[in-house]
Amino acid sequence: MPIEMIQPAGGPDPGDANKEVFQTIARKVKDGAAVLFLGPGAVVAKDEKGNWTPLTDMCAAYLVRKYKLQLSDNEECTLPYVASLLRVRNLSTDNVLQEEVGRFYAEQSGKCELHPVLEQLVDLRFRIIINTTPDNFVTQLYDQVAAPYHADFYNYYKPGSGFNFDFEKDPRVVVYNLFGTYKKPESLVLTYKHQLNYIKKIVGEQQNERLPDVLTNAFKDFRCHLFLGFDFEDWNLRLLLDTLYKNVRDNIQPFSYPSKGEREADSETKVFFQGEFGMQFDRVDLDTFVARLMEEYNNLDNQPSGAPAEKPRAEILILHNEAADKDGYDLLIKHLRALPAQFYTLADATGQGDVESWLRGMLERCQVVLPLLSVDFFDEKNNPALPLLEEIARKNNPRKRFLVMPVLLKSLALDGPLAQLGTIRPPDKTPVLGSANESLYISETVESLRKYIENLART
Repeated sequence: MPIEMIQPAGGPDPGDANKEVFQTIARKVKDGAAVLFLGPGAVVAKDEKGNWTPLTDMCAAYLVRKYKLQLSDNEECTLPYVASLLRVRNLSTDNVLQEEVGRFYAEQSGKCELHPVLEQLVDLRFRIIINTTPDNFVTQLYDQVAAPYHADFYNYYKPGSGFNFDFEKDPRVVVYNLFGTYKKPESLVLTYKHQLNYIKKIVGEQQNERLPDVLTNAFKDFRCHLFLGFDFEDWNLRLLLDTLYKNVRDNIQPFSYPSKGEREADSETKVFFQGEFGMQFDRVDLDTFVARLMEEYNNLDNQPSGAPAEKPRAEILILHNEAADKDGYDLLIKHLRALPAQFYTLADATGQGDVESWLRGMLERCQVVLPLLSVDFFDEKNNPALPLLEEIARKNNPRKRFLVMPVLLKSLALDGPLAQLGTIRPPDKTPVLGSANESLYISETVESLRKYIENLART
């Protein structure tokens, strides 16, 4: 149905009460640590009457006209419903419907007037954009400003596991069409039967039919997830999110902002998504949210450089060989920066007088010590913390606000006081670097620290 997206939307002005939420989201986006999910209500264009309308609804109306369907007042003119109705009445086939929808989007791709909200979102720094409509408008907008991206899609007709992307080394945003692309009509998921079969495929045992593990595993590395333009009363959304977040639901913080004019999720639905996924439902609609997000995003440039996204809740001392193990430190700290913590290394001891005295002071001050272990860590000439290792290990008492968590960076025969700690990561004592599971091990380590820090704040 047409929706109004020009004026700020209904509900009370969030005011300063939600300012911290907007600031936190803006910081996550600015740091490239956010995932954007675009629902049907987020991809909006002007229809023939000049109303802002979701493209999927415009496509449904096109099919209604083409097949001369008569819909009653209680029937919704949505693409899944209309496509399913045409199949139930044997007025079309799957292949023909997919071709029809492909042609509609190909035509709209060159002429439709998109709502500026989508352009504003693309101008932000999301790490992953999941598009649930079959268009390519997001990549078109990136092309307009010569911005780099990696685009891919799920092919319903012929799934494959050819998604190869290194989130650690490749800084490009990933744009993934979850239900196919109009450029390959056979890939499109349209009818309710398609949706059911799609869910069966992506949760099945066939590796090549599931969503790419590289993609779903990456979700936990980027904690802030925004759901814009979704109708949470759609039955398939529960199954879809359960699949997407099968192994990472404790690692994410999702927020929902619907389009103005869309039905609000009822209390039972909200409780389900809050309980299962921690979804936060705000009384702010999509265009109001984007306006506030842009405001806070731009204000970040006026804040002192290095200002933390959240007030530090813990102080963490990282001990490592700063020459030989810089690669491991750089890899780990990139993920640790997302935590509400202040970090220190031996480099901070420069100009602070006696290093051992400085270290003892930090051991009294910090709540977490992270020794990054390798053969080079035990080089006496380059690690002044070695004489204190036994004392550090003995102080380990997480329930008393002092956690020592050694991280095994590289292969070594580990013995001594640190080897006896049950807090070592990875728990199976597989070296992080060179394991082919660097991202997984680091994510698990960071998530353990996040939970520990959150508990610190409660005690």
